[in-house]
Amino acid sequence: MHTVQRIRKRMMVLSATAAMTLAMAAAAQAQDGTTLRVLINQSPWLDGFIAMVDAYEEETGTRFDLDVTPFGGMMEKTRNSLRATEGDYDIVNLNAAGMAEIYDGGFLKPLKEIDPDFSLPESVLTFGSSTFWNTETHSFDPDGTLLSVPTNGNVQIFYYRKDLYEKAGLEVPATWDDLLANAKALNDPPNIYGFVPRASRDSILYNFTPYLFSYGASFFADPAKGDFTPTIASQEGLAALEQYIKLGKEAGPPNPGAIAQAELIQLMSTGKAAQAIAVVAAYSSLTDPNSSIVADKIGTALIPAGPGGMHASAAGQWVGGIAGNVPESQQKAALDFFKWFLEKENQANYVLDGGVPVRGDLGDTKQASEPAFAFIPAFSENAANARMNMPLVQGTQISDAISVHLNRAVIGEITATEALNASADDMYKILTGAGYDVKEPNHL
Repeated sequence: MHTVQRIRKRMMVLSATAAMTLAMAAAAQAQDGTTLRVLINQSPWLDGFIAMVDAYEEETGTRFDLDVTPFGGMMEKTRNSLRATEGDYDIVNLNAAGMAEIYDGGFLKPLKEIDPDFSLPESVLTFGSSTFWNTETHSFDPDGTLLSVPTNGNVQIFYYRKDLYEKAGLEVPATWDDLLANAKALNDPPNIYGFVPRASRDSILYNFTPYLFSYGASFFADPAKGDFTPTIASQEGLAALEQYIKLGKEAGPPNPGAIAQAELIQLMSTGKAAQAIAVVAAYSSLTDPNSSIVADKIGTALIPAGPGGMHASAAGQWVGGIAGNVPESQQKAALDFFKWFLEKENQANYVLDGGVPVRGDLGDTKQASEPAFAFIPAFSENAANARMNMPLVQGTQISDAISVHLNRAVIGEITATEALNASADDMYKILTGAGYDVKEPNHL
């Protein structure tokens, strides 16, 4: 376990009511000597989270033990703790890919069972209702049970070089066709590439998701109602994939099928790329002079829309759940922390400390004029359109299967039509093998 040490003293601006509530909680927890045990991943937003728990400790006296774990080991530790007779962690952080498995297993304490009056503040982003779970349909559902609180609002946003746009007299693209035109205008290989896709096998599905959704296509028929019939092989899906392939082929670097997140960020930060779609968590490194030679030239914006004017972003957020196999006193203390964490002023400070916020209403805070807030408008716009692409327990398995076919289409081994038809077939096999009642998918 890593014990969080106090790294700064910071005054939080609280309303009189909130201050009184917090003072009461502080007194109770100080008497109990509460220590919250938290499982969290090693990531760029870790320092921001540490600053938050450090400030909460200053306010309330509650202590924290953080088990900081590499991403690859998170699920194993999560499963082991939640399945034990008594858990090792009071709070577990879950990413978009692992939420469904943990939710469906019934391992988390429903938050309203801890406090019947608790609900997420209206401006808190749920990223496709990913904090709620419907046990009957086995999917995310805003009318389902509230099981978690978002802790990191990682979504995809559009990055572009402001200086190159200004020099070429370009406007921020409103549509994918606009983006393609801009990419061609800026493409000057090998000096600079007009657009960088993230199309390696371990990245492509997440990166392709905004295209698919914005074209009006979908992976499943109606997940919220429990209908997971594969629908990826549609005319809309085909148009989206063809556009995705065209961007990489006509204005991207060589071998786009080998580019993962690290390579994308490197191309942008070294001035070799004019624009890209990447996670908002990349903003700090792209705008840090110590890691980017174009730190002061990076702009952010809404991801382009499909033919019908629809915008979409892929949700890659993290949420915090409260274990069901820990004492009630620990569950209550954990929820008290989450209530504080979601406060508007605290979320604004979270941004200043390097965290990715989970509220969409920070534009009018006193901190909003700080340079660190420059990405907030783009974050808020894209977060409002963020959706989960694999909202089911078998999501990781299905994602891996689809990614192979999409990647093969990008590198030219198969056609876009063949990739989508093969994806639909693999999805159907996985779903029926898992016991889902789904129709056979259509083919192109």
